[in-house]
Amino acid sequence: MQKKRNTVLLILLISLSLLTVLLFLLSTNDSSDIDKSLFKVGEQNKIDRIILASQKGKLELTFDGSKWMINQKHEADPQLVTVFFASLLQVEPKRRITGLQEDSITNRLKKEGIRVMLWEDKNLEKEFTLVGNDQKTETYFQFDNDAPYFVTIPGYRVYVASIFELTESEWRNKKVFNFNWQNFKRLKVNFSEHPNQGFTISVANGLFGIEEVTVADTTKLSSYLESIFNLRAERILTEKEAVIYDSLLATSPILDLVIEDISKKKFELKIFSSASKSALVVATMNHDEPILLQPSAVFNILRKRDYFVFK
Repeated sequence: MQKKRNTVLLILLISLSLLTVLLFLLSTNDSSDIDKSLFKVGEQNKIDRIILASQKGKLELTFDGSKWMINQKHEADPQLVTVFFASLLQVEPKRRITGLQEDSITNRLKKEGIRVMLWEDKNLEKEFTLVGNDQKTETYFQFDNDAPYFVTIPGYRVYVASIFELTESEWRNKKVFNFNWQNFKRLKVNFSEHPNQGFTISVANGLFGIEEVTVADTTKLSSYLESIFNLRAERILTEKEAVIYDSLLATSPILDLVIEDISKKKFELKIFSSASKSALVVATMNHDEPILLQPSAVFNILRKRDYFVFK
């Protein structure tokens, strides 16, 4: 009986010892001792160049004075730029990683990490590397020659690394007709299967009207133009992604819509599939670039001429 009791006491002693060590480690790694602004930039509004580099490639965002550009080729989605800077502004290191986990995460940062460089003019203001876990639930930031930190955005359960992992295609501005609508001149619509239902919208005396309709329903026309103005692609497809739609894109579009501005520049949208509830709509925008659209966004755009006749 005494031997059994001693065994129980020994197990209890070992457990208490381990608990004491654990509490000590936690207390010495208290998040309250960590500088919450460690990865923040002093004046974000002065950052004009961002580089995100990894083994998958390099992505560069530059501000030209009015808009952000991606790799000097495409306009960046302003909403995503806002999310990016909001993430940097709010992200905080919650815990410094030590021990065996430090070695594991540091190795992952070296192999899979994304190098983040933030510039103001020609001055490098902040540089660090980040990586997420396989489950895409945790994110780690690390400065050179320092331990990694587990980072979070207080009050939100978000995967911080997600905004840094976006590809060039995902960063692009998804607005289909991205131009100054004050310069609008004409909109022309053709339906391949219903050629008599096409129409032309133009401006006369400051008012929009349909040339083929004597008296148009202005409420319906306004709603239609608003749908056109707000139309955004769900996804801009890369060449590899577009391959599966090659046969469909080789057919005649069910709708061909062209907008011309006062400088005679044209913006075109071709739709190749109907707006069903179960699938995204296949289309192309300027220069026949393949995109996918939400069915709900396309529904109002597939209006034929008779729809606008005032009754």
